[in-house]
Amino acid sequence: MGKASTVTRVTKVLTLIGLCYATQISTVTAAEPDGPDVLISLEDALEHHIISRIKTSLRGKSEYDKKIRQDLTEFYQQRDRKPFWFKDDKLTDLAKASIREIKNGTEYGLKVSDIEYPKSELINGTAAERAEAELMISRAVIEYARRAKGGQLVPQKVSRSLDNNPEYLDPMQVLKAISSTSDVEKAFKGFHPKHKQFWALKEQLDLIRNATGATKELVKIPSGGSIHPFDRDEQVVLLRERLNVSVPTKNGAPIYPEEIYDSALVTAVKNFQAANGIRSTGIVNNTTRSKLNKGKPNPEKQILANMERWRWMPTEFGKTHVRVNIPEYKVRVTMNNKIVHTERVVTGKRTQKTPTFSDKMETVVFNPYWNVPQSIIWNEMGGVAPRGYEHRVVNGRTYIRQPPGPRNALGRVKFLFPNKHSVYLHDTPSKSLFNRSTRAFSHGCIRVRDPLKLAEVLLTVNKIDRKSINSRVASGRNQYVALDYKIPVHITYFTMWVNEDGKTSYFNDIYGHDKRVIAALEGRPMGLEPRQRIRKKPKPVYVKKPEPNFMNFFFN
Repeated sequence: MGKASTVTRVTKVLTLIGLCYATQISTVTAAEPDGPDVLISLEDALEHHIISRIKTSLRGKSEYDKKIRQDLTEFYQQRDRKPFWFKDDKLTDLAKASIREIKNGTEYGLKVSDIEYPKSELINGTAAERAEAELMISRAVIEYARRAKGGQLVPQKVSRSLDNNPEYLDPMQVLKAISSTSDVEKAFKGFHPKHKQFWALKEQLDLIRNATGATKELVKIPSGGSIHPFDRDEQVVLLRERLNVSVPTKNGAPIYPEEIYDSALVTAVKNFQAANGIRSTGIVNNTTRSKLNKGKPNPEKQILANMERWRWMPTEFGKTHVRVNIPEYKVRVTMNNKIVHTERVVTGKRTQKTPTFSDKMETVVFNPYWNVPQSIIWNEMGGVAPRGYEHRVVNGRTYIRQPPGPRNALGRVKFLFPNKHSVYLHDTPSKSLFNRSTRAFSHGCIRVRDPLKLAEVLLTVNKIDRKSINSRVASGRNQYVALDYKIPVHITYFTMWVNEDGKTSYFNDIYGHDKRVIAALEGRPMGLEPRQRIRKKPKPVYVKKPEPNFMNFFFN
């Protein structure tokens, strides 16, 4: 080995030593009197530390954490390890603007107080500290984007019946979006969901937070007898004030006394009853009075809960899709971005909630069998098949199903979108429940008032018309029709909806999801509901005792 080679190796060793000591000092001076003033610059030391700090400071074990480490490494390697947020040993304007936008996340209902960004000690510190500051800003931007798009909560930790799978933004795309923008505020705004309802709720949130002046005191309605439409009652005056419905006028004068319970006020009462889970009769009784006196839930908190649930939704619903809104008891079909069909539904009862999730409808089944769930077999049937049902035991497990027919629990048609919850849309022979304002009565599946019309709408993708549908139903045979195009299905839970006219519709929080989401957002989670128990005990068989024979009693 030659002398020149030996000198080269010594120089490399000295350089590495300089890199190591760069964590404590800003620069490393040359060892030789005639050498350069500085052996390694702060910028060079910073470049060295960036990659090593990614490996040591980002220790999360989730798949998303691993993705962050991978993308950050790739991002800085593409930049030849040069810092992104620092220039000439100072934070760039882009870094300062990004930190400012993170702090403004509260305007979108985000909790950002726990997102870390560097203090001045790190920014003005050693190379290692500045590398940590550099990565801290990158992590803060990625974390903001994650919360903005995918939400701040894990749905499954809020409730067992919230089974959405939020989509998080790709960390690399987040950093590239910031690095290529000329408008930082617009770039951060773009991290949030694109759904129109999300932004409509954001506008409502702004209105509430920007409202000035004292809040008007809620008008209370005293207890009393029932008030029926077109009655005359002194409390009608209070009802008018509470619901903001005045007496119609003609030539500036009231048409009739304000104590008359007229049709306009009846409509307002019915709307209030429907929005609060009361039978929409228009009759003002003490149940309705109690709801009126409580007012509406805290609107700001309710908006934040609904915005959070919008963050859990898929990025795109699909130009053609089916959406069920549980608290509204409605199903809507959208084709080519236009709602073409709306129908009433019955959803799961409070003890057997319909879960929220997204999947794809694959099959329409005519004259279906009903495969009875294990919970119903044991909790309601006691393991015994009712008359007319089919029963079998396989490997010690009991299975019961109901054949197709007019009394079948699924009616004449069901719509399958395979999912782990065994939930689907279907017909029902019990039609009376659709006339009620509160329709949470099923075991979790979704009953449709007019399923044949729904089938007609959906089967247009197969070019199957109503005549063919009626023929299949009339045959009485169990028939499966695979859809030519799998249609996205979204089972949602929104208690607020901003209409085209800007007015907001409220729906009753039938499952208490608003309360759970609000509590979790405020850092006081309520814990999961207990699992449904399946009582695997044989159904007791009661044998009718014979009537006592008094003649036998006397003569035996």
